[in-house]
Amino acid sequence: MTYTIRWKDCQKSNAVTSHFESKIARFEDFRFILPEVKAEIVYYPKNQSFTTRINLKVVKKGTIRAEANAHDVLTSINEAVDRIIDQLRRVKTQYEN
Repeated sequence: MTYTIRWKDCQKSNAVTSHFESKIARFEDFRFILPEVKAEIVYYPKNQSFTTRINLKVVKKGTIRAEANAHDVLTSINEAVDRIIDQLRRVKTQYEN
């Protein structure tokens, strides 16, 4: 699975990138997705929070998007990935029927 992370107003971190890689590995369980993930991690200094946005393309369905806000970048990534997984489970039930 390939991915692209866009960092906005924050520093790129190898630890965060490896955490993201381990989380998106869960997407491979779903065979109906295209193997390209786009993510954006934004830091908002006014709120001292991070926002993670993830876009994932699904065959015959279009794009699934998720966004999560948290004061910690890892929590933000975890919440966004969990939201994508929930949406993928819903799509999977549609493919099975």
